[in-house]
Amino acid sequence: MVAWPRMSPDGLATAEGDLERTPFAHLFVYAVEHRLTGALILVEPTGADHTLRIVRGNPVKIRPSDGYARLGEILLEEGVITAEILAEALATRGLLGDVLLLSGCVDAATIDWLAQVQFVRRMVRLFDLPPETKYRYFDGLDALAEWGGDPAKVDPLALLWAGLRDYGERSTRLQRTLERIGAVPLRLHPALEPGRFGFREGELAVIEALESSTPTLAALLRSGVAPEPTVRKLIYALAITRYLDFGTGVPVGAELSSSVPPASAASLSLGRVQLRATVHRVGAAAPDPAGDGERAPVLARGRRRDRPSSEPSPISIVAGASPLSGGSLSAAVAAELASAAGLDVGRAANEPSETGRDREPWGSLAPAGEGAGGPPRPEDP
Repeated sequence: MVAWPRMSPDGLATAEGDLERTPFAHLFVYAVEHRLTGALILVEPTGADHTLRIVRGNPVKIRPSDGYARLGEILLEEGVITAEILAEALATRGLLGDVLLLSGCVDAATIDWLAQVQFVRRMVRLFDLPPETKYRYFDGLDALAEWGGDPAKVDPLALLWAGLRDYGERSTRLQRTLERIGAVPLRLHPALEPGRFGFREGELAVIEALESSTPTLAALLRSGVAPEPTVRKLIYALAITRYLDFGTGVPVGAELSSSVPPASAASLSLGRVQLRATVHRVGAAAPDPAGDGERAPVLARGRRRDRPSSEPSPISIVAGASPLSGGSLSAAVAAELASAAGLDVGRAANEPSETGRDREPWGSLAPAGEGAGGPPRPEDP
């Protein structure tokens, strides 16, 4: 029996259930469509838990209890810094990203982008949780207010497809959804913006096939336009978000397209990421010590009074010319802080306002009833 934390004033969740009955993809779509703001807590059968912060339907923070995809691990994996520099940074007081940034080991753009990669990896993992995983949603609760750095900004449709691309077969409702639309001509909704999903080249071929005709799923599979698993998962993603046009409503997230920047396929890659040239390039990777890996806010670097604006940033220094030569990382950070003019080390309150368009909290999340003829409704989350 899972011992749930009392996460709200009365200890009662707004909604709860398990991923067997309501797969994570459907919880995700429901949150986006209804612009929920609150905390979603998932607890695996092993007791490992994942806490997700949602603001107006957009996931913005995630905390895995096991520290999965720590920032330090990603930095080492990509050869951005050495294991020695990481160890010294971890021994220095402050968030890892801030320490490395202020010491000149990496630049702000790299830290910011790596933090997004970390966020995406942690989000994608949720699609792989076992069906026995329990969830609880607490409407209006910010369980991660004092944790991590600035909110992530990744298009929710890109997150959804990144998760389904890797783990769509884990959904207990994929097969049933495809069976319901199997004999129906597939037509794309005019609101579809492929870039928001971050489709890759082979996946875009499926979209092009749907744009040029209205095949059934069986015909699309027979065409060989893409591997069968790709076609099945992509059609599933389009169906549950209503970007397949069955005349049943506005596609999920369509009204957000003007306010949420689309995530590129490259930014959601779960393989090796392509980084700009950095000071340190080594291939070795090693696990981070326990406790490392919180998302770090990117702080604007104040201009040093004795440094002209034309001076290149540390990121452009040739490999081997470390800013730590002859000194410690903590000393470099202290010097940078002391010489920074007007550096605001406080954490910016960048989360969107929670007032306005938030809708009613989670309602019934039971699987939609099976239709009895006529054009099938897309699966309701």
